[in-house]
Amino acid sequence: MLVAMSTAFTACDESTTGGDTETDTTIPEVVTNTQGTSNGNMVTIAEVTAQQDGWIVIHRSNATNDGPMVPDIIGKTMVDAGTNTNVMIQLNEGVSNQEKLWAMLHIDDGTIGEYEFDGQSGFDGPVIVDENIVMTSFEIAQTNPKITVQDQVNKGNIFSMDVDAAEAGWIVIHASNADNSGPQIPEIIGKTMVNAGMNEGVEIKVEGEIAANATLYPMLHFDTGTIGEYEFDGNNGFDGPVLDGADVVVTSFTALENMSTLTANDQMVENNSITVDVDSDTDGWVVVHRSNATNDGPQVPEIIGKAQITAGSNTDVQIMFNDGEIVEDGETLWPMVHYDTGEKGVYEFDGVGIHDQPVVTANGVLMTSITVMGATAPSVMAADQSAMDNMVTIAEAMMQEDGFVVLHRDNGSDAPVVPASIGKAKLFLGNNTNIEVMLDDGETLQAGEKVWAMLHIDNGTTGAYEFDGSAESNDPPVFNESNNVVMVQFTVQ
Repeated sequence: MLVAMSTAFTACDESTTGGDTETDTTIPEVVTNTQGTSNGNMVTIAEVTAQQDGWIVIHRSNATNDGPMVPDIIGKTMVDAGTNTNVMIQLNEGVSNQEKLWAMLHIDDGTIGEYEFDGQSGFDGPVIVDENIVMTSFEIAQTNPKITVQDQVNKGNIFSMDVDAAEAGWIVIHASNADNSGPQIPEIIGKTMVNAGMNEGVEIKVEGEIAANATLYPMLHFDTGTIGEYEFDGNNGFDGPVLDGADVVVTSFTALENMSTLTANDQMVENNSITVDVDSDTDGWVVVHRSNATNDGPQVPEIIGKAQITAGSNTDVQIMFNDGEIVEDGETLWPMVHYDTGEKGVYEFDGVGIHDQPVVTANGVLMTSITVMGATAPSVMAADQSAMDNMVTIAEAMMQEDGFVVLHRDNGSDAPVVPASIGKAKLFLGNNTNIEVMLDDGETLQAGEKVWAMLHIDNGTTGAYEFDGSAESNDPPVFNESNNVVMVQFTVQ
């Protein structure tokens, strides 16, 4: 038989069959398909027909890729006499895309249930029919496993990487061992599942404190045993590391110290917003919190405004306050920088979840406090203009509190018609610029008409203009230090 083997390893994509038996007319055959691995580095043999109980084994290709490399095998399983379908074989080595493997049928003699073929002994030899070994080749069609990761800032104990996986499994993170020469195993500090194929921007939340510039080790594992449950403990056979050939798929990266900075000064509110400068190591957010009850820190997780930032220098970042948020003259606000993890472009920090955590540097949470101010004196400016699409623009309005700019017609004697109004727009504490005011329904303006833009405070129902001309009315006009109503006249062109 061993002599026959030296001449009978013929490359074939379909089984060789033949031979005569006096007691069994079964024709031994192996049928395979092009495939990738699954279920933890397993391949599936579509059909194995055997005359007696035996083995189906997997060989790599030889150096010329025209036959199997023998006697070495990378996987085996027993088959029963007769026809066996969808036979799964666990591979003990990783395989590559477009690699040719060989499925070969062996008998089971010698010690039953123990594979003993070593190319020299006579036990468990290949099945031979008409001087041809019963075997076939098939091709692996799958992604070669790979982890792509860069040194990166610790984003609230979340780290990201790209994972190319041959099959669904786990990407786990190990800390460094005691001498920092490799991963500490089997203990892990974070994990998440990945799908077969390319997984871009995979984020892994790790547990515990991660020192600045620590080395961490991402490693790819299968998902066997209970699907969706990570079970690898270094002893059992479940969820073992993925192999690329004989090498574990693992890499390393450095968790860099965050060197981001935030600069914000006391300032006047401009267009219901403040501005800050952020030099950030990562994409993220800069948000604004009100002060807590004791005015010694931010009220979290509630925010009154936010703006996105990108990695690098972000100057004069405008943070608009949310609708309905009214800040007061002299109020303390807390700008704070957060990461953007989880769903990109969606602010998700709620104080409970793991995403969009505050940025932490060597000095602690990256935040500061500022005092906001309104105008030193109320004023309003408007230029002569046309009333295109029944809208006019007020160039600037300075307010010491929230209020309105209200349009009044001229009474013909260079004075406004009050309390009647023809349009209004909301104003906020501080400086308001380029305020667009829509005329009320049914109101129009003709060229040559004079119009008054008058400032009113908002001291009644917030956001509702309620002035009726009486001394007791809500939302009265704003007066300056000379006790004059703050208003300006312009002409419609």
